[in-house]
Amino acid sequence: MAKRDFPSKQEIESAVKAVLDKEGTERKLLIERSLTRYGYSAAELKDRSCESLNTKLKSLTGVVLNEMLAAGSLVTTEDGRLAPPKPVQEQKSGLTRTQRRRAQRKRAAERAAKVPKYPDSPLGRTLESADKKFQEYKAGKLQKDKYLAALRRSLSRAISEAGGEFFEELSMKLLLAVYGSTVKRNELTAGPDDNGIDGKLYIEDPAGFKELIFFQSKTKLNEKAYVSVKVVREFLGVMVAWGATKGILITNSRFHRETRTFAAKRAELLLIDCTTLLDMMFANEVGVRSSDGVWHIDDELFLG
Repeated sequence: MAKRDFPSKQEIESAVKAVLDKEGTERKLLIERSLTRYGYSAAELKDRSCESLNTKLKSLTGVVLNEMLAAGSLVTTEDGRLAPPKPVQEQKSGLTRTQRRRAQRKRAAERAAKVPKYPDSPLGRTLESADKKFQEYKAGKLQKDKYLAALRRSLSRAISEAGGEFFEELSMKLLLAVYGSTVKRNELTAGPDDNGIDGKLYIEDPAGFKELIFFQSKTKLNEKAYVSVKVVREFLGVMVAWGATKGILITNSRFHRETRTFAAKRAELLLIDCTTLLDMMFANEVGVRSSDGVWHIDDELFLG
């Protein structure tokens, strides 16, 4: 089968708008519906492993959803769904509708002609800012400790801005790097019917012992936000119901003290907060790269 290009941003936006309910659609369901309009068959999208086409398309669609939200072409309803913005009365101006459209096309052409290194989006601006710090450090204009602190802040912010779908994929990549060859199979299960489980890893150690590990990724837009104990209790319940031997909760923020106390009593539960997450990313070179001994963000991973 001939290799096809991924859908463009414009194609993804068109797909999203085509399947979006006027009253709002739950984010994961919206992504699932959008995937059906990219021209791929059900067989091509069946594989849900970390490096699969399905996973990459979900991550890419999630990034575009975030950009649409930032641009105002999507809004979040009170109950957390995504919806088209309500129409507003067009403001009067001295230009006719045709003239306004011509001006819009001209501005769009000018933006396209610039071909910037980073997209004009919250994620793009974060990556661009991190790159400037990288260049300053290489030029000797920034001390190492200040650069690394800025890099960690940018990483945390980029994870939030890349969206929940990206964070699920990033979490799987990180766990695959940690467990290495003991992983015999992996599956990203996130979707409208995921029962609170974002991914599964089927592990077999050298002695032949087998384990089923579930993980859940909790993305917080505010890195000072807490993951409540309710989330952990529900996660443990799903683990027990589906026979998982271990469970890992990963967040780019922090866990409430009550959450940590509860998890400390359960040997099968592991909590990974933002600090530990970033430490693991550096230790396994996931999401970051070392160039001549200097760490910087892996732009290619974040931008797909």
